[in-house]
Amino acid sequence: MVYLPRMRERLAWLTFPVLMGGFVALAAWGLGRGFDPAQWGMALAVTNFLVIVGVEQLLPRNPAMNVLRDRQSLNDIGHGVLLSALARPAGGAAAIWAMAHVAELRGAASVATLWPAEWPFAAQMVPALLLWTFGDYWVHRAMHTYTPLWWFHAIHHDTPQMHILKSGRLHLGDELINATLKPLPLLALGAPPEILVFVGLWIMFDGNLVHSNVDQRFPSWAHYFVPTVQLHNLHHAQDRTTQDSNYSGSSAIWDVLFGTFSHPDRFPLGPMGIRNSPVPAGFAAQVAFPFKAQLRRPCASKAGAAG
Repeated sequence: MVYLPRMRERLAWLTFPVLMGGFVALAAWGLGRGFDPAQWGMALAVTNFLVIVGVEQLLPRNPAMNVLRDRQSLNDIGHGVLLSALARPAGGAAAIWAMAHVAELRGAASVATLWPAEWPFAAQMVPALLLWTFGDYWVHRAMHTYTPLWWFHAIHHDTPQMHILKSGRLHLGDELINATLKPLPLLALGAPPEILVFVGLWIMFDGNLVHSNVDQRFPSWAHYFVPTVQLHNLHHAQDRTTQDSNYSGSSAIWDVLFGTFSHPDRFPLGPMGIRNSPVPAGFAAQVAFPFKAQLRRPCASKAGAAG
């Protein structure tokens, strides 16, 4: 029986490189062969979700947390449906509309696109990920800093459990802001559609893993560069010291540079969620909560958030 814990630990060291690396490789393979980006992206999104759900049952990080026994799972699904059906399309359309006017102005001024389209695809991904994660860092940090934005983002943090469905537990207002602002730098520079799709898939793959209940192991140095579940668990902790840190879900480089990095070796993980949370338990009430909070501040608030 001693072999089972050893085997489990060895598998835990492989979960991130296999799941992240495998799906990134599949995305590059399909796009490189000219597959329709929308259809290929949807197929990979569904497959990635189902695979992680299965691995969570076989190799859970915390056996007490389970997507099948979490009372908020139905609410998580509801928020995911709203953001997929409404927020992301609306935000993407707004971003494209804005950039269409920028493109018209650029064309009228005879200014060429600044995107290095002549570079190899892999080389283009470097500035693409840097720009996306830079924007993600500041948008996410603003959500924690400014109270009117926090009420939307609080829906994502108001959960003591972490599993695959928490990746899509975002209020539609939260996701509308994300979908509108984050693509703007890449669109402004003229990044081609396949780059935008690949970046979106990359972010989705690592977002699913950092929110998942899959046991994942990393060497200590990896937390400075890799999107680890340990870093993101600290971000979802009730303790404000770590909740207001580790903003960049795809890499810790921006947190390190801007002084908001919390290393899991130095900060123990306590209970997750929001202490004395004012977020209601019902789905409809959660959808309405941020809008009501703009008009009447909830009794239990995020102490220290800017107004």
